[in-house]
Amino acid sequence: MTDVMNDAPKPKRKLTWLWIILGILFVLFVVAATGVFMTVSYFRQNVRVAQNISDADATREFDAALARFPGQQPLIRLVDDRPQFVADRPNPSPSAKPLTTMHVIAFDDDDGNLAQISVPFWLLRMKSGPIELNEYSRGWRGDGFKFKIEDLEKAGPGIVMDVTRPRDGRVLIWVE
Repeated sequence: MTDVMNDAPKPKRKLTWLWIILGILFVLFVVAATGVFMTVSYFRQNVRVAQNISDADATREFDAALARFPGQQPLIRLVDDRPQFVADRPNPSPSAKPLTTMHVIAFDDDDGNLAQISVPFWLLRMKSGPIELNEYSRGWRGDGFKFKIEDLEKAGPGIVMDVTRPRDGRVLIWVE
């Protein structure tokens, strides 16, 4: 086709909007794939579940974790089967270093499974509001038990909770 005014050929219409949309979709795909990869990688490194563990082996794992804080009492204790926060726990070794990791070890007596989880403290700090522990099957009614990250930071490194229940298992939480 020619332009009537100056006899020059009319330029073909470019589909730049199509390339923009395809570019945006590609970037979104890369971001989503990276997120999935990082999530899977994080859980492979920080969550371990061992099956068919004997009670003696599980006890050794708990004892090894507790040996890091000799003589220290948990920050959260069960009193009359209800969790209580001990605000004035004596800290035998105060540390000026900020907390970096929350560790959890859980052992299920029935199945013989031992789960170990490590959560970076920067991730916990991102959570708005308190951390909530619930166990409705045990009668922790209502909103459960809540504590703030600031409470853990104030108390410093140490045992947060150590709970053993017959026929259920044991859970140990500590921060470093």
